[in-house]
Amino acid sequence: MIFVRGIEVSQGIQYFRADQHLTDPADRGPDNSLLLIAGKIAWARVYVETDTVGETVTVTGTLDVAYVFTNDFFGAPPTTLSPQGASQITAQHLPNYVTARSTLGQTLNFVIPASVMHGPMTLHAHVTSTDGSQAATYDLYISATLQQTLKVRGIAVGYNGPNPANPSTNLVVAAPGLANLQNTAAWSLRVVPVSAAAVFEVASTITRTSPLTGTATNGGCTSDWLSLNAAIAAAKTADGNKSGYFYYGLIAAGFPNTSNNGGCESSGVGSGFDTSQAAFAHELGHYCGRAHGPCGSVGTSADASYPAYEPYDTPANRVASIGEFGLDIVTGAIPTPNNARDYMSYCGPAWISIYGHQALCNNDALNPEQVGLADPWWKHYLRYDPWWWLHYKPDPPPYWMDPATIREFPAPMHKVISVIGIAYPEGRVEVLSVTRTEVISTQLNGKTTELRAVLHGAQRKELAAGTFFKGRAQACGCECGGGDDGPALVQAFLPDVAEGVGLSIQKGKEILWKRTAKKGKITVSTPSVRPAENHHWQIQRKAAAAGRLEDTWVRVSANNGKTWTSKATGLRDSRVVLDGQHLPSGKLLLEVVVHDGFRSVRSKPVAFENPALPPVPAVLYPETGRELAAGDSLCLWGSVACQPEQTRDAFRYEWRLDGKAVGKGLEVFTTVPSAGKHRCELLVKNAAGKQVGAANAEFTSKTRA
Repeated sequence: MIFVRGIEVSQGIQYFRADQHLTDPADRGPDNSLLLIAGKIAWARVYVETDTVGETVTVTGTLDVAYVFTNDFFGAPPTTLSPQGASQITAQHLPNYVTARSTLGQTLNFVIPASVMHGPMTLHAHVTSTDGSQAATYDLYISATLQQTLKVRGIAVGYNGPNPANPSTNLVVAAPGLANLQNTAAWSLRVVPVSAAAVFEVASTITRTSPLTGTATNGGCTSDWLSLNAAIAAAKTADGNKSGYFYYGLIAAGFPNTSNNGGCESSGVGSGFDTSQAAFAHELGHYCGRAHGPCGSVGTSADASYPAYEPYDTPANRVASIGEFGLDIVTGAIPTPNNARDYMSYCGPAWISIYGHQALCNNDALNPEQVGLADPWWKHYLRYDPWWWLHYKPDPPPYWMDPATIREFPAPMHKVISVIGIAYPEGRVEVLSVTRTEVISTQLNGKTTELRAVLHGAQRKELAAGTFFKGRAQACGCECGGGDDGPALVQAFLPDVAEGVGLSIQKGKEILWKRTAKKGKITVSTPSVRPAENHHWQIQRKAAAAGRLEDTWVRVSANNGKTWTSKATGLRDSRVVLDGQHLPSGKLLLEVVVHDGFRSVRSKPVAFENPALPPVPAVLYPETGRELAAGDSLCLWGSVACQPEQTRDAFRYEWRLDGKAVGKGLEVFTTVPSAGKHRCELLVKNAAGKQVGAANAEFTSKTRA
């Protein structure tokens, strides 16, 4: 007779009968004990066997997904799923464990859509033999109450400078856009425990004038990469230093790079190249607090706490095994612990590990929140506690008040002086940015140092001071060892209490750097704002100073000047063009801020109205140029990036494959068509059904050998 051995529910990696392969009991976890994420696709693998020696039975089945009474969706009808891929499998008596776990064709497989993964649920598998003579059922309780959201504020990096391939010529490379940012984050959305609905926004656009050069040593980043990250940190500061966002410098694919770095994370900001999905995931891992996995030339930067998953790994010779059998929720591929390596190492093939999954769940960098539970107890607390107002503290918000209510009010801004530089091992500090601005959060990433930034008044009176924070400079793809003794990006905020007469950086009583106030005035004209083609805006301004202006920002406000966000930084020219898609819709104020390395002056703001624009779509899978096997499962997977404060729910999304409609929503599972070239399209439609945007990808299918 047939029976169900169990159901494995995976969103990348999961424990299932771990005692059958992991030899160290300390490495084992109960079945399905890794946290599941709300709003993310999950695969349910149903393991069917027979209880008779030598018996094989062809089986099929269905999977019902129902919300339990504690779910805020309770009462909705169950979702009945049919098998994904092969609708029939052969049930065997005591199949080989490794073969069953590593072969998708050994199980009945069901895809639970991202929209269904919400709160506490029960799965009911009903399996029958194809001749109808045998049947079996299995019930499993799962819970997807943890919702984590990847929020990315991209810094689009272009180039206008010498061409290293031909030094006598100039090279201009345009900065990438919102679709590029989404495509670059695609692999991260598969392996990192986050919901499918990520937030992608462009915080600023910068143009660099020098290539990336140098050779990184000891697992760090070259000076050029640190200088780039300093510019990204300055853009983050200009943007208000918002919490919960990964500020990532997305470098144009044609940007000249002769260094041995493919990406760099330092002090809470990262950078990497357009389409380099592995680098994005790697630097995101560093941003979330993860160190390098112990495999490859990572040297002393390896995470000493990373487990040795035996028998695939040993304490004496770490290889960063992922520890369990993985599952790619888009392709159905199964990375195995004997050859797949944690993507935070320098080895491959790369995938998420048990250890990595646990480190990223309830990680503050990914904005964790609880969802899916009906009738929260705090509503009763709010109703029945007559003294609730005595507990109110706006920062941080009280545990019993709905955070959404507090988010409706603009956050208070703090006036600061930001000092950003590179600290070298020999004690030298190179200052790259000094600006005066307002930030929402004064929190800086990294560990405190002995360095202090000091604002001086007359007779060197100390008016204000701030501690420098230093983050380890961690690279992707340098294959160069590891450590924490190289140059590092440092930043300090000190209260902007007065203009002062000088700034210094001190280590104890030793002065490592100092700067005096520059003489003369800084002036900046009221900017002109004119519409340009394709929903862009042309900004023109004039500025002057006694010395050289070190930086210029363009910022906008959507709440009448209460808070400001950057849209272009590091400007040198008097004219800049902004993409209206990167700006909130509605009535805005725009200002220009100029900095001379000691003082900052803001222009008079100019009002203009930016129209509401449809989201920017991107096809995350399949990528253009990919080869697929005809007849295999095909996930058409897309993403949209909206204007700030805009919701994607105001639009509808549809897929076409070779011109024919195949489904609605941002994720649709179908079948790879017959051998040949094919084109898939993600359409964006407004409430009236009019198409207002589209993205496409072309791929090739081949007959499986």
